[in-house]
Amino acid sequence: MKIANLLKYSLCLLLMTLAVFFILTIYMYYFSEQPSLEAAYSFVVPICIFMVSLLYSKSVHEKGLIRGIEIWIVYFAIVLLMKALFSYPAEISILRQLLYLIPSLLGGIIGVNLKRKVS
Repeated sequence: MKIANLLKYSLCLLLMTLAVFFILTIYMYYFSEQPSLEAAYSFVVPICIFMVSLLYSKSVHEKGLIRGIEIWIVYFAIVLLMKALFSYPAEISILRQLLYLIPSLLGGIIGVNLKRKVS
């Protein structure tokens, strides 16, 4: 495990998720009056986890399952840390967090199997 790569892609995951949530919130606040569009918030985290897991395993190019699990563990640690720091009163849905493991694993497997471009 390369800690530098893991930290770089974990920061990428955090920033990507925050940016997508920000853009989606701005769009919904100013441009959309459809309440059904709020379902898009449910898909932000799995898509971001998938993309970051894919990029991370592609850069390391070995053991996609392990790389996907590493990204998910970092994500779950961030969620637990935020819950503890901000004293969030609601319970964390462990089932939902475990479901986020699936896109992370798929991203890791696909990222390892993508061919590198030879220039």
